[in-house]
Amino acid sequence: MKYFKTRIFKSVALLITAIFCNSFTSFGQAVENPNILIIMTDQQAWDAVGYSGNKAIITPNLDKLASEGVNFSHAVTPCPVCVPARTSILTGRLTETTTIRDNPDAKTGECYYPTFDEILVKRGYRSEYYGKFHGPEHMARVYMNPPVEGMTGTEPIMRWEPIYVRYLRETIAKRPLKPGELYETTFYGGSIPYKLDPTDRYYKYLPSGEIPEKEKETRLSQADIHGVLDLPAEYTITAIQGKQTIEALERLKGEQFILTCSFHCPHVPITPSEPYASMYKAGEMPIPVSISDNRDNSPYNPGKPIPPYNDAEKVQFMVANYNAFVTEIDDWVGKILDKLDELELAENTLVVFVSDHGEMLGAHGMRGKFNFYEESVRVPFVIRYPGKIKAAQTISAPVSILNIHPTVLDYAGVKNIPSDGYSLRGVMEGSSAPDYDFAVSEWQWKNANVPSIMIRTDSWKLMTTHRSGGTNVEALYDLKNDPYELNNLLGSNPDRLKFEDTAEELRLKLVSYLKDVNSPIAEGVEKRVLIRN
Repeated sequence: MKYFKTRIFKSVALLITAIFCNSFTSFGQAVENPNILIIMTDQQAWDAVGYSGNKAIITPNLDKLASEGVNFSHAVTPCPVCVPARTSILTGRLTETTTIRDNPDAKTGECYYPTFDEILVKRGYRSEYYGKFHGPEHMARVYMNPPVEGMTGTEPIMRWEPIYVRYLRETIAKRPLKPGELYETTFYGGSIPYKLDPTDRYYKYLPSGEIPEKEKETRLSQADIHGVLDLPAEYTITAIQGKQTIEALERLKGEQFILTCSFHCPHVPITPSEPYASMYKAGEMPIPVSISDNRDNSPYNPGKPIPPYNDAEKVQFMVANYNAFVTEIDDWVGKILDKLDELELAENTLVVFVSDHGEMLGAHGMRGKFNFYEESVRVPFVIRYPGKIKAAQTISAPVSILNIHPTVLDYAGVKNIPSDGYSLRGVMEGSSAPDYDFAVSEWQWKNANVPSIMIRTDSWKLMTTHRSGGTNVEALYDLKNDPYELNNLLGSNPDRLKFEDTAEELRLKLVSYLKDVNSPIAEGVEKRVLIRN
């Protein structure tokens, strides 16, 4: 059997994994195995790339990468939240198996499943990581980044580059404000002026910029901040993270490596710098088809508007700046891939491009992630390996990006490591079909009134939960005829009984998979009542 059925077997498998990986240490580098470069963004929706058919965004380098590799056009995150998703990607395990369920778990949670970096370091790879880690901090101990002045241990992985913070504090903060600007002091490590857009929470207080004390008492979140940052392009977070990755490639060129470049953007706050901000005009940006959805029969805030993300004109500013962020990332992806070519490493480097989860951008009148709508759970996902994987493929079968773990290990010569996913090698090389005709996503352990798990096939999506209680709406969407998920066929739909067989078929697939991977929530999903009369 491919999957173990009990927790005891899983524990034994982990012990075997550790022994297995240690046994490779003396073998040194295997010349037939590739270097591995993983480029990850944060909160990039699946269609925020030109190769998806989006005509309103400029991503020539990502488009070229997709044309040279495999585009998984219906890739799904294992969790639409940063830390749980990244932990699942690193370990190949579902969220409820890792027990890393929410972002605060990065500092307090422990996950004892080995990451692909840990496994490959024991085989002889050198592993370095640049940018946003946002996983359990103990997992960062495996990285071999060179020391950074003023920092110790894994701090260089977890924090921003000191020269960046120093620039902000010593230079930016001393500049006088211009009319129409307010300080943003809570995120970037220094006080940076930015020109506010109408989507910004404080925009209504312009031009004076006098914010009532009561308003100041309400915590300003990253998602409240929208506008154009007054920061030179060479000092943006994206630029620093891109430069660090290029420097690492130069340093690692003589070794076998696994290198990750994890861009913070296009995550909120959505505040691009020039010249990227001026590339997009708000009035020219597309408006989400579902922006006016009142979610009357939805699992998420039914019937409750969420301003300003249900305001088309304001959302257009958000989309324009979001696209600017993505175009800046695209420029740096191009520079990183050019460095691979310059160092003559491209032919023997497996490149993975992916995002941890998506962004609503006004779809269903919502922003952010934290839900199972397509905009939140579906992500861009490309793999390139010149000469080994046929170029210009698009695979439309739903796949989970936790499959990155077994796929990377497979190409590195490490096979049969237990995982809740499967290697995509056979799918890309044409020797096999996907192990499953569906993908699964999990989230929301704390809130009993929203779905905790989703299954998506090529035609259908079921959102349900493992809880016996809770008042959440069960949801079934016909993705072929309702791609924007506006018509929930369950819940309060008077014709819901007509779709009972379809819902149960999806639930049976989901329960079977959860039992295969010994998920602790399998029994709860099996017992959940989908349709109530």
